[in-house]
Amino acid sequence: MTVQIAEELARLHRLMSWYDVPQQLPATALTGEACVWCSTPVGSTDVQLEPTEIPRRGCAGCYTARLAWYVSWYDWHLHVQTCTACQQRQVCYVGHGRRVLHELTIGPADRDAPVCIVCVKAPSAVDLVVPVRWEGDARLYLGYAHAGCASGRWAAR
Repeated sequence: MTVQIAEELARLHRLMSWYDVPQQLPATALTGEACVWCSTPVGSTDVQLEPTEIPRRGCAGCYTARLAWYVSWYDWHLHVQTCTACQQRQVCYVGHGRRVLHELTIGPADRDAPVCIVCVKAPSAVDLVVPVRWEGDARLYLGYAHAGCASGRWAAR
């Protein structure tokens, strides 16, 4: 993974605060007394989520797992945008390595297994897969597509 600058970490913090918090929270999480993801009581290493006027907090374990998911997804996405082999849907060992690193973050971040947004099938370990970012119903979606299913425009955006 790449080293993230402060501005990028702040952007990722906002993404997690806005999009990764479950819609239904227990009362202790709503009052800031428990982690919004795992409901364990907050401690000295917890993280204040945005907006700060709502007392939502995440424990260090849940927060860092989600941060690793975002960082690895965006690293992989940036590589695909700039790699000729990935753009031409050819085998790229660097791109595949970034995919594997990202897939290692899926379980700890409590994410669903990847599914192609086009054919709605789970990619196998040998399929060429690209990360896909799109804006939908008033929110940002980060997902995946088989390289053969995705158009060049989707794979590069």
